[in-house]
Amino acid sequence: MRKVQAALGILLAAGVAHEARVRAQPAAPIDKLAATAAAGITSVLPPSLVERPRPKINHVLIISEDGLRADAVATLHLKWHDLLRKRGSYSDHALTIRDASTLPAHASMLSGVEPKKHGLTWNSWRPREGYIKAPTIFTHAQEAGLSTAFFTGKNKLRHIVPPGAVGVYERPGYYCKKVAEEAASYLTTEKPALAFVHFSDPDELGHSKGWMSPAQKHAIVHSDECLGIIYEALERSGLIDNTLIIVSADHGGHNRVHSGAKKIDREIPWIACGPGVREDYVMVGDTVSTLDTAATALYALGLPIPTSIEGKPRVDIFAELPETRLLSTPAATFTK
Repeated sequence: MRKVQAALGILLAAGVAHEARVRAQPAAPIDKLAATAAAGITSVLPPSLVERPRPKINHVLIISEDGLRADAVATLHLKWHDLLRKRGSYSDHALTIRDASTLPAHASMLSGVEPKKHGLTWNSWRPREGYIKAPTIFTHAQEAGLSTAFFTGKNKLRHIVPPGAVGVYERPGYYCKKVAEEAASYLTTEKPALAFVHFSDPDELGHSKGWMSPAQKHAIVHSDECLGIIYEALERSGLIDNTLIIVSADHGGHNRVHSGAKKIDREIPWIACGPGVREDYVMVGDTVSTLDTAATALYALGLPIPTSIEGKPRVDIFAELPETRLLSTPAATFTK
């Protein structure tokens, strides 16, 4: 019996490894609003925002730099991060979830719900535990006929991507250079509507050498260069003109850990740059949450935001929306 179980384990692992390289066929384009209405999904935006014309955004790209503390971006004078901040809107005090660990936090970032709803409460690759229990932004995008892609440096993020949940899932390598190069190539040739790219470097050196140590700062600079690889590729291809880029992180850290007990573990950068986004704008008002990333991505793509999502779209980043309305809109308007 044990031999059979071991054999099944080997087959499962081999199947997952093969699946990581499989490019699924994207769903045929359909009417987004009709599809979501048929599925019983309704927007929770106030009518004034639903009816407003949005900036022309055809693509949303979320880049997560694992373990990147907010104060690192604010103080290290990183070339590409500074460029996006100058050309976009940002917060140096956004917060991740209380369980500031890579897998739970990324699951919340991409589903818009807390771990008690998405179910990914551990922080390692456990193939027998299955996949995320809540729909992600990729689920909603694919159901609306939009193409999707997911590039990661860590295998455990596979728990967020059930089979068929994205058009392409790739793990090109652990460090960000290979991830950035392959992602840049795919983004500029296949042009997915929604994509996620994950860099491991800051987290790796944070754990091995300490957060904000010289070694980790070097890794952060390297991660900044990887961000530049993708940005320049989008610029050369012309995609930069209709792409909303959101740059953030799953958690921060201190010493060589990130338990979430300290604010420095939970405080993360959040930068948005793209069509219609306010330039050099420090986000004010209520604190940006990592849960807001999912809602903002759906809003930017013109997709209804399910009432199950606990985050809210950060409409304050868009320049054409009146400031007075944004500051007076209660957070409860955007939640269930």
